[in-house]
Amino acid sequence: MLSVAARLARCPRLPTHSRLPAQAARVSSAPIRTYSTPRGPPRYVRFGESEGPSGGGSRNPWDMRNWDRSTTVGAALGAGAVVYYVSHLERVPETGRWRFMDISPKYESSLAEESHQQLMQQFKGKVLPPNHPVTRHIRRVVERILEANNLGKLKPSGEQPRVLPSVDVWSAIGADDLPPDVGGNLKEWHLFVVNDDKMVNAMASFGNIVVFTGILPVAKDENGLAAVLGHEIGHAVARHVPERYSSAKVFIFLAMLLDVIGIPFSSFVARILYDLPNSRTQEFEADKIGLRLAARACYDPEVVPQMFDRLGQLERASNGRHIDFLTTHPTSEKRSRTLREMLPEAYTAQAASPMCGATADHMAQFRDTWLAGADPESMSEARWT
Repeated sequence: MLSVAARLARCPRLPTHSRLPAQAARVSSAPIRTYSTPRGPPRYVRFGESEGPSGGGSRNPWDMRNWDRSTTVGAALGAGAVVYYVSHLERVPETGRWRFMDISPKYESSLAEESHQQLMQQFKGKVLPPNHPVTRHIRRVVERILEANNLGKLKPSGEQPRVLPSVDVWSAIGADDLPPDVGGNLKEWHLFVVNDDKMVNAMASFGNIVVFTGILPVAKDENGLAAVLGHEIGHAVARHVPERYSSAKVFIFLAMLLDVIGIPFSSFVARILYDLPNSRTQEFEADKIGLRLAARACYDPEVVPQMFDRLGQLERASNGRHIDFLTTHPTSEKRSRTLREMLPEAYTAQAASPMCGATADHMAQFRDTWLAGADPESMSEARWT
C-alpha cells in the first residue's frame, strides 16, 4: 500500500499560470455580500402595522407610547370634557329632551336681576303704564296663562311714563278694561309693554316678559295673543336662555381643545352644525310648551297654528325666501304644520284643565270640523329630540 505522501506525490499539480474560466472569473470578481442580524431584541409587529424596509412598522396613532406632549394633553382634556359633559346632562321636564346645563342657581339669579335692569334701561320712556288699556289687556292674558299653569304671579310694570303715549292698534283689538286675574304665588314675573308699532316681536327670559305693540295686529285677538305669549313664556319655562349660556361654554372649550392639538377652529362651521340646530330645536320646543300653556288657560288651540300662518305671510312679504338651516328660527309654515299635528294633545290638555268649562263641546266641535271623523290616535305626532 502506498503511503499518504506517495499518493499526494502522484496527484497532478495545476500550473501556476493557468486561467480560470470567464464565468468563474466574473463570479469571483463580484462584491461579497455580508449578512448581519439586527441588534437588540426581536420586535413583534402588531395587527394593522406594515413593516418598513428596516423591519419596523409604521407608528400606530392609537398607541399612547407614540403620542407627543400636545396630543397627550389634548386627549386628557377631551376625556375630562366628555365626563364633565355627560355628568351635566339633564332632561327638559316638559318635553323630555336631553341637554347640557351647568349654570348654578345663584348665577342664574344674578343673570335674571341683570337682565331686568337692562330691560328697564333699554326701554326707558317707551313702556306703557300698568293702567293703560293695552297693558291691562295683555296683562289679563299673561296672568290667565300663569294661573292656569301654576307658574306664579305678575308684578306691576317696572316703569310708569309721565306722558301717556297713544297706541293706534288699540282700536283694532276691541278688548274691554276688565281688571286682570290674580295668578299663583310660585314666582314673580315682570311685564314690559313697549310702545313700538314697528317691532313685530315679543320675548320672555328670566321671568321678564316683553311685548311690543307691533305684534298686536298679527295676534288679532286674545286667542292669538295667548299663542304669542304662550310661546314666549315657554322659552322661560324651559330655561332656554341659561341653556344657551351653558352651550357657549362648549364653544369656548372646543376652540381651546382644537387649538391645543393644532386644528384651526371655524366658528362658522360650529354655528352651522351646533348653534343654529339647537336654536331651532328650542323654538320647536317653545311651540309645543306654549300650545299646552294656552290650551290649559282655555284659549283656542287651533288659533296657534293660524297665528304662525299670519307670521309666515309677514316673513315672505319682508324677507323673501327662508333658508331653514341658516337661521335661528324654523319656517313658520313648518311650525304651523307641526302645531296642527299636536292639536289633539292640546285639546286633551284643555279638557283636563280645571279652569276651563264646557270643554266637551270644544272637543266635539274639533273632531267634527277639523278632524272630519279621523281618529286622533292615528295622526302622526311631532318628535322632540
